[in-house]
Amino acid sequence: MNIMKRMNYKRKFVLYVVILSLFISSFLLYSPETHVFSASGEPEITVTAPAAGSLFEVTTVEFTGIISDEQTPPNELIVKVFEQPKNAEQPIDITEDGKLTITPQANFADFTYVKDFSQGVHKITFFVSDQQGFSNKSEQTITVGQSQTTAAALDGTADSAQPTAAGDNPAEMDGKQPGTVDSGTSEPDQENPSMDQPASNETTGNQLTVKKIGNRPYMANMFLIPRGRADQYTPGKKAPRGFLPAEDMTRVPLNYQILIEVRSTGSIPENQPLITVFGEAVEGKEKRIKETIIDEDVTAYVYTFTPEKTFTAGTSYDVYLNPNFKNDLEFNIIPRFLKFTTVSAHHQDVKDFNQGTGEHIADIPDDQRSLDFNIHGNYSNVTNACAYCHSTHNGGNPNLEGGTIRAKEDNLCLACHDGTLSSAGIPEADKYNTSKFKHAQNHLEKAAACTSCHNPHIPGTPANPNSLQSYKVKDQNGIHFEPYTYKKASTAAGGADDFSLCLSCHNKSKNKNIAQYYTNENFTNQSGHNIIKTKDSGSRLKGQLPCAECHETHGSNNIKMLREDLGNIQPDENLSKFSKTSGRWNAAAERQFCLACHKTKNNTVLYGRTAKFNKTIIEHQGKDLVCSQCHGGESKTFIEAAHAPSITNQTPNAEPSASELDNPVSP
Repeated sequence: MNIMKRMNYKRKFVLYVVILSLFISSFLLYSPETHVFSASGEPEITVTAPAAGSLFEVTTVEFTGIISDEQTPPNELIVKVFEQPKNAEQPIDITEDGKLTITPQANFADFTYVKDFSQGVHKITFFVSDQQGFSNKSEQTITVGQSQTTAAALDGTADSAQPTAAGDNPAEMDGKQPGTVDSGTSEPDQENPSMDQPASNETTGNQLTVKKIGNRPYMANMFLIPRGRADQYTPGKKAPRGFLPAEDMTRVPLNYQILIEVRSTGSIPENQPLITVFGEAVEGKEKRIKETIIDEDVTAYVYTFTPEKTFTAGTSYDVYLNPNFKNDLEFNIIPRFLKFTTVSAHHQDVKDFNQGTGEHIADIPDDQRSLDFNIHGNYSNVTNACAYCHSTHNGGNPNLEGGTIRAKEDNLCLACHDGTLSSAGIPEADKYNTSKFKHAQNHLEKAAACTSCHNPHIPGTPANPNSLQSYKVKDQNGIHFEPYTYKKASTAAGGADDFSLCLSCHNKSKNKNIAQYYTNENFTNQSGHNIIKTKDSGSRLKGQLPCAECHETHGSNNIKMLREDLGNIQPDENLSKFSKTSGRWNAAAERQFCLACHKTKNNTVLYGRTAKFNKTIIEHQGKDLVCSQCHGGESKTFIEAAHAPSITNQTPNAEPSASELDNPVSP
């Protein structure tokens, strides 16, 4: 009898243990369907609302979502918000422009982001990063509706006497001289006295202080390099052969890795993630390989990122610099996006040129190829590449265009380069061959011709990855050809040679003479756009602003190819956005364009400097007064005021001509 009781007690005890275990495990394993947790060691982010493609009649939009990471507590995850402007390659960090709230839970965190958006379509990307340097993203596109009043303002039919989007209210303008630019460095600018420094070290909104600007770490160089050759790189010296500058590079070999040089006045902690690469599920290892003292104040730190697998052919990759990367002075690096595109492995019958088992032409660096396997083919090699675009017997024009790709004019190029195939897409390609794009229409047989700037028959090189046209050069060695250049924020130094592609047409012999504002010292010496970059901007600029700061190359909603979003670092697109889609150029449009940068509230930053504006000058208080009457030099034209604005206090004494208002800037 006692034995039976003991057995019953044991059975009951075991049953209780089983029930208790199931009860506890139900809590441990429970996860609502709307909660997404990381199962791969990388952070996860999901935007739960609004739904993709949502349309809002109000400007204030709230995003909600969930972040998680199996290895990082939710309160240590970092969320950043970026917006992709329609006419630009590089997304803009808008995290601080709205209100981001993160609420940690047990194994995840809820987040909300609230911001006022302008009317139009907005492509938003949410990034989450953990302490190990892994990142993930979620993209969302929304549309904010336009009222009748806003639509009228955008198409140029609104009353020009009304304040512009940039603001014409004198009460909103600060007390600085027009045309001057705030210095972003603690060092005085002796070479350009117009670059004066802020009066204090306080931070107002997104305005960067003198102390902060002078001490931020910055990306000095980024290269795509052959694997195993990182030790050949020395900061401050010429990059070895085969090292490709990363920004906008095309035809990148598949077996390359990434090298980044960061410079800083303060030391940088060792175990700190720097980059994340987005493409087709790229995973890899980041390593700091070298420290080099540049001078007594600055040290260079060299990092590599090596993908676990080779890159995918015909794919564009984004490289994202961790915005929380900082030095021991607690100053963060400026977040950066850079884009590159790998070589296509599926062109010109590449299967016929395999070098060995499993090895393709795409795996071989450009400088090691015995033949030129440019995607467009090389007429010196006996191939069938010509037949893609030309037809020997059935060509419809003197160039025998036709071939396999049966398209006319620039549609021939867009048949591949519209972003849908394994070729580099053209930003805003839908605007490229429309009335919005009238590039070089004054001297070409057909406006908007791709071959005006690009030569489809020359191979891409590290110095000319986009196959730009060449020009004849005569020197002591005879006659040879050099490719035109079109440099931007990361590479331009400010001289005319940096923009030879644009100035080859925009000169006194062919079009509006823009070249004089880059070559004539009478203009460059007095130009308010002759800028000396700050020490930590990561730029080389010491001269005139690049063309790309104000103009879009391949298409724009605005007339004259003018950009909608202005500034290298844009704190608030609602303030800085410029819009003039049609209609007559007038004082309101001119003021809106200039004040997109020069209005203090906007804090538009260019090369580490912030433009200023003086509200106390009487002429600045007149809404119907064009900026060019004071800042357009002797010509009093906006074309001069935009490219080489004079810094002056003179009172206007002449009215702008009708032709100037209708043709303010060269495209």
